[in-house]
Amino acid sequence: MPDIYQIPPPKDRLPVFFVTVYLAQGLVGVAYEPISYLLKDGLGLGAAESAKFVAWMTLPILLKPVLGLLTDALPLGGRRRVPWLMAAAASAALAWGALAALPSYAYLPTLLLLAAANAGIVFSDVVCDGVMVERGKHDGKTGVYQAFSIGTLYACALLTGLGGGLLVKHASYRTIFALTALCPLLILGAAALVPDAAAAPGAPRRAASGLWATVRSPAVWTVAGLIFLINFSPFQGTAFFYYQTESLRFSPVLIGLLTSIDGVAGLAGAAVFGGWCRGFAPRTLARAAVWASAPLTLLWLSYGPSSAPALTAVFGFFGVASRLALMDLAARSCPKDGEATAFALFMSVFNLAAWASNALGAAAYGSLAPSGAGRAMAMLIAASAASSLLALPLLRVLPSSAKLEAP
Repeated sequence: MPDIYQIPPPKDRLPVFFVTVYLAQGLVGVAYEPISYLLKDGLGLGAAESAKFVAWMTLPILLKPVLGLLTDALPLGGRRRVPWLMAAAASAALAWGALAALPSYAYLPTLLLLAAANAGIVFSDVVCDGVMVERGKHDGKTGVYQAFSIGTLYACALLTGLGGGLLVKHASYRTIFALTALCPLLILGAAALVPDAAAAPGAPRRAASGLWATVRSPAVWTVAGLIFLINFSPFQGTAFFYYQTESLRFSPVLIGLLTSIDGVAGLAGAAVFGGWCRGFAPRTLARAAVWASAPLTLLWLSYGPSSAPALTAVFGFFGVASRLALMDLAARSCPKDGEATAFALFMSVFNLAAWASNALGAAAYGSLAPSGAGRAMAMLIAASAASSLLALPLLRVLPSSAKLEAP
């Protein structure tokens, strides 16, 4: 009897499923700019303190491999993915709803509920990615499916960027959190679009085998190193927000508008990648992304009020194309029976790079900015470019396209 979970669902449902799940995740972003202002103005936190709060709030992103192993190894009700997806979405909706119901926003309860909301969204993302790798490798469409997903996130940024800025000016935090609580409900509806197959016998044993294949694969560690070094950008995140608001005096609406521009450019980058990716080997696309990273990063040195829209558009486009190239490389390196675990490991490396960038960058900016915010930002941009250059030696040991599949 064949392994039933390897049989792909109807192909016309898969893009709709990915778009719906990532639509929900993207729309949650309407709360991100308001949260930044809540930390800065509502709780009175400085750059380093805000970064510490965000680090704890987003800690669940570092647990993605554990969550991936959970869905690979422990089916619920005899099903492999859908029950976990529904549980994750429901928990996220409840956490955002609880935030909307808080009588006031003190540090600890706000942090705990935001972490819980983030955990629900992270877990739903892990489950969705497990489906993407399983079905994408079967159909040879990992890059296409990821382009659908990431393109949807950036399409959402068109609304959430400017929308978040407007909400900061015209709505209370409770209203914003109540609206955000509706977003995970879309994931509950998306679960019906994937006819989840029955779990194959011996799921824990098979998942353990997949995990072991991941750990001993040279391709996995090489790709993970590339992902971290290319995505370590300490000038981004909290440091950049404080630079925009305190040094450049950007308004909430302008920051939101820039986020929307980033969304348009990112959507274009995902569309181009989705159309072209099947014509190139994943290794070729990843090499191009690594070579372009350092010189493009240095262009941020010219960031200011007049150049901000153009730079945001350029990096929105190339940033997404570069990320998708590395994500496709990662997906093709995932071993059989451990798809969710391995891809979650790769995504955790992306997230670890962002997490470390945010924490270290904000701490450095907080220390250096009093003697010159522009100089502090320039040093962080240079550090980011240097990290990209460190990735170049890894290209020499990157496995060929024929060897990318983990054993």
